[in-house]
Amino acid sequence: MRCPGCGEEMEPGFLQSGQRMVWVKTPHKISLLQKKGEVLLGNNVFEGLSFEAYICKSCKKVLLDYSTSDYKEK
Repeated sequence: MRCPGCGEEMEPGFLQSGQRMVWVKTPHKISLLQKKGEVLLGNNVFEGLSFEAYICKSCKKVLLDYSTSDYKEK
């Protein structure tokens, strides 16, 4: 996969997190429930999270596919 930032080839792998991962428009104090407009990408306190992802080490971008997760949009 080519990087949308610089066009270099991206390296496949996984992005992992210890507990939950939420996409937000602006950073704020983390809460148990996401706010309107935010996307809960995954929530697994006991096993952690793992998403297929691609990394560009040239321009420091990471792309992930959360279509296989149990994400919920609020």
